[in-house]
Amino acid sequence: MDSQVNVLETIEKIVKHPLYYLVGIASDRLIYQSTEGDIVNLWSSTLDGGDRIKLTKEGLFEVARPRREDRYIVFTRDVTKGHEKHKVFIVDVYGEESIRSIDMDPLRIFGIAVHGETIVYSGSTEKDIGLYIFRGYEKPEKLYGTDRFFFVTDTNGDMTVGYGNLHGNPKSYELFIYMHRRDEMLIYTPKKGSVNERPIIIGDKILFASNYRDSHKGLYIYDPINGKITEPSFRYSDYKELDITDYINYGSTQDGLIWFIGLSNARGYAFVDGKAVRHPPGTPGNIEIHGDTVYMHFSTLKQPQAIYRTSLNGEGWERIIGEALPQDIGSMMGKIKITSYKSFDGLEIPCILFESNIEKPGPTIIFVHGGPWSYVGDYWRAFISALVASGYHVVAPNFRGSTGYGEEFRLLDIGDPGGGDLMDVVYAAKYARKTGLASKLAIIGYSYGGYMTLLATVKEPGIWRCGVAGAGIADWEESYKLSDAIFRQFINVLFAGDFSKLKERSPITYIENLKAPLCIIHPQNDTRTPLKPIIRYCEKLLELGKTFELHVLPSIGHIIDRPDDLVRILFPAITFLNRYM
Repeated sequence: MDSQVNVLETIEKIVKHPLYYLVGIASDRLIYQSTEGDIVNLWSSTLDGGDRIKLTKEGLFEVARPRREDRYIVFTRDVTKGHEKHKVFIVDVYGEESIRSIDMDPLRIFGIAVHGETIVYSGSTEKDIGLYIFRGYEKPEKLYGTDRFFFVTDTNGDMTVGYGNLHGNPKSYELFIYMHRRDEMLIYTPKKGSVNERPIIIGDKILFASNYRDSHKGLYIYDPINGKITEPSFRYSDYKELDITDYINYGSTQDGLIWFIGLSNARGYAFVDGKAVRHPPGTPGNIEIHGDTVYMHFSTLKQPQAIYRTSLNGEGWERIIGEALPQDIGSMMGKIKITSYKSFDGLEIPCILFESNIEKPGPTIIFVHGGPWSYVGDYWRAFISALVASGYHVVAPNFRGSTGYGEEFRLLDIGDPGGGDLMDVVYAAKYARKTGLASKLAIIGYSYGGYMTLLATVKEPGIWRCGVAGAGIADWEESYKLSDAIFRQFINVLFAGDFSKLKERSPITYIENLKAPLCIIHPQNDTRTPLKPIIRYCEKLLELGKTFELHVLPSIGHIIDRPDDLVRILFPAITFLNRYM
């Protein structure tokens, strides 16, 4: 019992440590999200981090980036206990008025932007994916509908921009520009088959990221009036010292200077007008410039997200909202190494080695990230930190399909989920042994990482001492039938339209091969990776006499926004690992 108490105490110190994410600046106040308390909520403070006001109490999903002159902040909230049916809400930055909600039918919203009283968002129903507008009166109006997914990223009231898989090519993303006065949807790409993402409106032009000239993304400016595309012009060239392979975030200052956070070798670097913003090694997530002061939220694998400020001249680096981890937790965290290894076909696979302060070789976890279009870098992940602080080395492969290493690398996963990416994970396990890090090996993941865990334990059953699968996919065919429009399209894009592979790449097809004990943890109301196929998977495990345990988390969905719910995932996971490792 004492050991379980210790496990729980360690997990809670990590998971319940408050996180802070900068949203923007409005009415001379910092707008940020925080897990302070029992759920992610919206806060505001003065520019020095004082006079903190909690603006919401019931959680939120997404916040539209505010403008400096805004008095009101627009956000979405799941109103269906994890089923991800959202409504739009409005709150003032001083918390002086009651939160208002838009009169609308709930739907899955993924992308929202605001300009004055105009709110534009993209959302999915069971039937289609639509573009919606709310002009401050009556009900939202649907402007456009399709079966292809797209995301709203910005609006200026006259035009709304975003991006998505709009030409139907699973390996390309196109920009869209909706011209409100003409009621016209324009789809733009600088090159057929290229990947173009996250357009932001600057004046009458559009800033976006694209790989149309190179496998790595660059920043470009499109002028929709004359149809010309150019590269941004910067006064400084600090960024040229790095091999930037992707962009975490970008935008412009009030003076029209472009800022961006570039990604290079699993770390982020901030620049304003091409000049480096000095910060320690790690990764900024968002920045705002007010006068000559830069505000950002920043984290590393050892330090949680907090809000900092510094000078554009690089003087004075100050944490204004947030605290360091407790010393006893930090003392368990050892060396971090950003490295790579060769996979089955000779492809170089980037990965993170995060050592616990235990002996080597020692018990080691292969952590598989979700997405699959995501990555593990030098930024805070409570899941990984909890494993390390609990006495496990962690190897986190950025398998083919991960973001941050160029579009050629990411697109290797399209049409081949559970193929080359699975072998990359298997070779990560081999690499962990080869380097002398691992004595025993387990695999763990959530979402797509949960799917990879289920698949790895049945297709490569001899490698693992045990596995922990959170919110995974057990049967792609059944999951497709249970999905709404956007997740049907997600599966279509991931498999490049080849539905003949759905059964072949499903863990349930190979369930008889399972040897290692398996822990399955799944939210009850998950609509991204539905529970029903997991229940059927467990019934088969029971029939086959396999060793497993199932934890169904009631009344929550795929997105974990309460620290207590993350504890409910990590506590059974680490207790299970301790039993079998």
